[in-house]
Amino acid sequence: MIKAAPEWVVAGVLLVITLNFRWILHAPLQLPSISQFSVMGEIFLIPMLGLCLWVLLPILLNPKGDPELVRKLGRQAGDALCFGLVLTLHFQIKLWIPLLRSTTYDSIYEATDRFFFSWLNPLIAWRSRWPQNHWIDGLYFEVFFWIFLVSFIAHNQRSRSEFRRVFLAVLLMFALGANLYLVAPALGPFLYHPSANALIGDVQRYMYGIRKSELAGGVIWLRANSGRYLTCGLAAMPSLHAAGSFIFLYYAWRYVRPLAWVYGPIFIWILFAAMASRWHYGIDLVAGIALACGCIALSDWWMSAHEAAARRALQDAEQPVIDESLPEDMTVTAR
Repeated sequence: MIKAAPEWVVAGVLLVITLNFRWILHAPLQLPSISQFSVMGEIFLIPMLGLCLWVLLPILLNPKGDPELVRKLGRQAGDALCFGLVLTLHFQIKLWIPLLRSTTYDSIYEATDRFFFSWLNPLIAWRSRWPQNHWIDGLYFEVFFWIFLVSFIAHNQRSRSEFRRVFLAVLLMFALGANLYLVAPALGPFLYHPSANALIGDVQRYMYGIRKSELAGGVIWLRANSGRYLTCGLAAMPSLHAAGSFIFLYYAWRYVRPLAWVYGPIFIWILFAAMASRWHYGIDLVAGIALACGCIALSDWWMSAHEAAARRALQDAEQPVIDESLPEDMTVTAR
């Protein structure tokens, strides 16, 4: 397990879990439709494809080719494939949640918000009075996309080892997050309050309607529609926007300090926008940051153990092997 590529171990385990849920529900496991694939691409896969193009550019500029760059491009293409698989399985589980566990804990989380986060209400009211321009309302999604793109390229440029730690933490976030949605599910505070963001309010109503259709139609509905609505599952607890942005902020602070000064305000904005738009309760954000800390710790430990195992294997392969049929001072070196 330690010697195997951690990224593909995460993808493999998530695939087994997804197949198990499929067996329980007798539900289809479908690839996203073209429209849904474009949604996944716009939000998440473009960063990986952009990273591949970033690596490909020197090869295109130098037609003779560089074997190391070609190998690097191959690794990035493998990472993109792994990322796409994990995302597809993540969204599949998220879409199945109403049929796996229809109970929600929104009333408890709403009461928690009223007790601990009521001080934010004046700020949320102030946000609702902003001009409802598309580019302002879309910032919640756009800045999250851009920190994916910038972080993947920045860390990959520095070293493969550094990038793999960031990448593995993100994969763990999506894999664990999909399953944690089932622990104490919630839809979001938009059930109780109007969104301060007109664009997101429309999205919430649309996704809530899809959830009700799924509950009414069951597995039959899934068979006919899961590919079309793959990214439309509602799940608020924990907040993966908070988790993902914290992961990128942490690794920026650790490795690329100037980038962290840019990510800090973005992280604060994402937390505020998550609550003002009524996507998330405050407790969702706390749970998301806790998830991020766990993913960071696990990624660092796992990659350190994986790299140490690889070094030991290399050292063992380079050690001389003594042939007992030869004199003691003669050895055959293993290659």
